[in-house]
Amino acid sequence: MRRKLRTIRRSLRKVSSTIKFIFGMPDYDRYLKHWYANHAAPGIFPLSEREYYMRALHDRYERGGMSRCC
Repeated sequence: MRRKLRTIRRSLRKVSSTIKFIFGMPDYDRYLKHWYANHAAPGIFPLSEREYYMRALHDRYERGGMSRCC
């Protein structure tokens, strides 16, 4: 039973991640995977979830220029 629940949760996370990717929304779980795989070092920590979303909002809306496809 626990194994089935874990599988379902994992599948839902993948679906959520895919939907976020398609619509250009930030995905904190994907960021953490990337950060730990490429940037992890002793004494250095990834952004908190709040910091991550605030940076994503800033990058998307306050950089200037066009940030849409059409």
